Amino acid sequence: MGFNIYDDTQAPASPSAAQRRRSFTDQTEGTDKAIAQEIFFSHASGDDVLQAGTSFSAACKSLAGAYEQFSALTLPQMEGRAYELFDDNHDGLISCQEFLDGVEELLRPKTSQGRALRDRLSQNTVNPTPVHSLLLSEVKTICVVGGGVAGLQTANLLGQAGFKCTIFEKSQDVGGVWRENYADFGLQVPRELYEFPGFPYPADKNWSKFPPGPEVQEYIQKYAKQFKLYEVCKFETAVLEMKPGSSGRGWDVKYQRKGETAVWEEFDFAVVATGMYGWPPHIPKARGYGNFKGEILHSCTFTDRKMATGKRVVVVGGGKSAIDNAVAAAKEGISSTLVCREMHWPVPRHLLNLVPFKWGTYSRFGHFMLPTHHEESSASWWMHSTCAPVKWMWWRVVELMFRGQFCIPKSQVPPSNIEIDVFNGGQILNYEFRDMLASGKVKLILGSIDKFREDGTGVVLNDGTELDCDLVVYGTGFKKSYDIFDSTFVQPKLDIQKDGLYLYRNILPPQVPDLAFIGCEVSTFNNILTHGLQALWLTKVLTGELRLPKTSQMMRVMELEQAWKRSWMPPSSARASIWQLHMMKYHDNLLKDMGENHKRRGFNFLGECFAPYSAWDYKDLFKFK
Repeated sequence: MGFNIYDDTQAPASPSAAQRRRSFTDQTEGTDKAIAQEIFFSHASGDDVLQAGTSFSAACKSLAGAYEQFSALTLPQMEGRAYELFDDNHDGLISCQEFLDGVEELLRPKTSQGRALRDRLSQNTVNPTPVHSLLLSEVKTICVVGGGVAGLQTANLLGQAGFKCTIFEKSQDVGGVWRENYADFGLQVPRELYEFPGFPYPADKNWSKFPPGPEVQEYIQKYAKQFKLYEVCKFETAVLEMKPGSSGRGWDVKYQRKGETAVWEEFDFAVVATGMYGWPPHIPKARGYGNFKGEILHSCTFTDRKMATGKRVVVVGGGKSAIDNAVAAAKEGISSTLVCREMHWPVPRHLLNLVPFKWGTYSRFGHFMLPTHHEESSASWWMHSTCAPVKWMWWRVVELMFRGQFCIPKSQVPPSNIEIDVFNGGQILNYEFRDMLASGKVKLILGSIDKFREDGTGVVLNDGTELDCDLVVYGTGFKKSYDIFDSTFVQPKLDIQKDGLYLYRNILPPQVPDLAFIGCEVSTFNNILTHGLQALWLTKVLTGELRLPKTSQMMRVMELEQAWKRSWMPPSSARASIWQLHMMKYHDNLLKDMGENHKRRGFNFLGECFAPYSAWDYKDLFKFK
């Protein structure tokens, strides 16, 4: 899921910083006030003020993006007049309350100064870039970067809609992370929860209930062959650079096939579908790593557990890949030690060893028990508020149940409540790790590597504990790179934040035309279904069946989502992408946009509320030729 941005880039947020954003969870905060407050704290200094110059200019640009009628605030003369209006006490600094009052005055002026500025803004409105008011008939050719489950579904749906797609895949086959990954990798969910919508696992094979990686790869290959997607793939071909087309539309794409010279090709539209777990891997470099006589690997390169044969292994990380690596290393190595700062809540495959976990997590009931989404109606907010004590007690009971099933001692209990933790480290486990801990085959230490020994024979932890090791495996996630885009023009318009890339519906960047992201800026507990729904949504946009809102309205949706996530989700470099168990709401929004019924169970009220959702429920939306 990426790394904690506060571990790598800045000190932990102060209590006041957390408190000042907390109001976004309160229904009484109005929409405009929430947007204004988020904009203020995004640009305010450490003293919680905006100063004339860079910080206030940035705030004005954000307001111009959030409200179409404020687009002229990007003009210097309008910015100056806004500063005069906002600086109510004339001390040269703008506090949060002054900023909120100023925005309210611009929206609903009560003074002559406010009315005059509003009128001037309306007269000097800057026409926004017609980002997605596409002449759809002009889009013929589409570049798809990535041949994993997201890229394949995108190319399939767009191809069946009449577009000419080309998939660029840097490896020699389709599949993405399923083509090759860490030792003993596989699905952590039953196969019906990882299935292409409209293309179930073929009946000509007896598939495992929890398929290992090679089986999943075989299933993906069957999908690609069924829809002749191999014919549109350029394998062993890396996309090196993408820049806006010289005609003002589309993209010029520079790519290079292995062993050949790089070439440029023009496309009308581009889709980035490189996945959440792409490249480069994140490997924290502890002091003295150059002295280490053993081997340092990332989980993505620990592809065979026999690499641990005869070695003392230290695995770093607390996520699913790190736990799997520690288990795999224990089966072949002399010893296996997992080192992590804190544990995350494990989710068992069967609740109380009886009920499949999907009944508690993939249903509307499970979604209702989560922290409330900001788009809920007033009646829904009242219901959530009334049931808050019940929801709190529900999760405490769940924690006790999981502690019992996984035999978690008090010293290893995750510090975060489970209903929050699943949005940063959710992992569905069998009992192999639990049993290896109990038998001593795997050792768990809460801490982190401070440095490598000077003699190169091991590591020293932050509490002074020394560990002998010959192999260190980092299961610490991946970083995101947007280097294929121009850093001067395109990347600033993407507005990449420390907690990720915020997009409209996690698909479209409103300020960058002819570009979409499918699968690489969204994370749910059913990614393959999510990617399929995203691809269907984009297809309807490009065919004209789905009409997008104005740029300012899309920006406003993004501002609210950003504020909501930052008010309660754990900070991480991927927070913008995270939906996890809130995927039900995310999928509902996509379907509502497409004019489809988001409630897929008809008149079966109990089934709609309590039965788990899967790709099967959406199969009628995917009508393949």
